[in-house]
Amino acid sequence: MPPLWFIIIAFLIMLVLFLAWRLVRSRSWKQIQLRKAAKLAAVGRTDDMIDFLRRNMNRKNVSDPLTNALVYYYIKAGQYDEAEFIIDQAIEKGDDSAMALAQLGYVSGGRKDHRKAEEYYREALLRDVSLKPTMNMNIAGMLIELGERLDEAEELLKEALELRDGSTRSGIHTNLAMLYLKKKMPVEARVQAMTAYELIPSGNMVFNSSRANALAIASRACTMQGEKEEASKLASKALKLIEDIPGMDRFAQELKHMIKDDNSTGEK
Repeated sequence: MPPLWFIIIAFLIMLVLFLAWRLVRSRSWKQIQLRKAAKLAAVGRTDDMIDFLRRNMNRKNVSDPLTNALVYYYIKAGQYDEAEFIIDQAIEKGDDSAMALAQLGYVSGGRKDHRKAEEYYREALLRDVSLKPTMNMNIAGMLIELGERLDEAEELLKEALELRDGSTRSGIHTNLAMLYLKKKMPVEARVQAMTAYELIPSGNMVFNSSRANALAIASRACTMQGEKEEASKLASKALKLIEDIPGMDRFAQELKHMIKDDNSTGEK
């Protein structure tokens, strides 16, 4: 199971982005309920958050913001059976949406059944072309993780980039940065990571954690280039962004090790 800080931060990021991009057409009370769930997650009251979401979600529609949030949480927590049960229940009740297929893809991807996950993502895309940026990112992310078909992953991400604008492009740039690290192209990785960093808004703990992640990737790119001093500066900057965020201890330790390793290497 992933560390708790990763689950909580990933869940919070999903809620913020979902509110920003998809809830504009939802009733305001759903937004209020999501904010309440986010607050419960932020203070570590995950059991209360789960109970709240289960009591208020729409069991017939996975696109319901609360249902989607609970499925997303279960997937990030590695509780794939629970996520799959909610999705299957909605499908049995008549939900034939592309979102349901996409969520089954997330479940399969979490279980490391990459072939099945890609099938679900591509089927979801056939059903709803508006999901193309997200499905492209999902498929590309799997390919990057596997280290396979990296040129195809790059094309998928570039295509997704053309379909989004503003801060919504930040996640794609982050994925491109990870792709270029995998391809041992540190210059390109650094450019993409810093672009993502600049696009992500500041002043919010959720966004700050994403900005810190982008800086950490840029730091690794600098290390790969042999620029140890710059790598240390970027890792230090990332550390400052998350030092006051609850649940980020493990990430903070990783950054401290990066700073220490870069400094010790530079002193030799």
